Amino acid sequence: MGSGLTVLVVLNGDIDSAFLARQLAAADRVVAADGGARAVTEAGGICDVIVGDGDSLGARGFAEAEAANPDVEVRRFPTAKDATDAELALRAGLEVDPDRVIVVGAFGGARLDHELATVMLLANPSWRDRAVVLADGRREVRLVTDRAEIHGRAGDIVTLLAVDGPALDLQSQGLAYELDGRSLQVGTSLGVSNELTGSAAMLEVGSGLLLLVHEHGSADN
Repeated sequence: MGSGLTVLVVLNGDIDSAFLARQLAAADRVVAADGGARAVTEAGGICDVIVGDGDSLGARGFAEAEAANPDVEVRRFPTAKDATDAELALRAGLEVDPDRVIVVGAFGGARLDHELATVMLLANPSWRDRAVVLADGRREVRLVTDRAEIHGRAGDIVTLLAVDGPALDLQSQGLAYELDGRSLQVGTSLGVSNELTGSAAMLEVGSGLLLLVHEHGSADN
């Protein structure tokens, strides 16, 4: 049973300040990865934990972050390490056994490799069954291992991608192209650009892992 907490993890990608401010208001705990700490401060928030190697904050940035977050726990890591700052921050966020983790700043930025690696973190066996969502106000990305509800508006784009092997016996209600027991194979585009037909849809996975990408319509931006 979880702690009932919502943890916000802030990375150093592209961030909408208004969206971040809304997430900060709803979060019980905030973990920032390196330069994500600056985004938290600019949005009027406070960090509980800052992790990273300092490549985007620098020594001065870390000092400023500590000054802006007087009770913060700072975890410094060397540049040569076995995990990205995003993974370290996610691990730190999961330490309190939260019911939900929202990751902001996972998309964009200068490094496509980091963006892809962050998305693939969702499939880590240590937390693939936890409620971890990458979000930026325009889209949400999460992993589905059994059942998921999708809430939005009619016309929202829903893309489903198999991860780590085929996703079998898929069932849905509320999508333009219902799945009706179909399967998705890794490396195919069959699940791209489905749509919500109303305000909600239901998805079930018989077996396998499914990456769910929900692109909100302009009214949700």
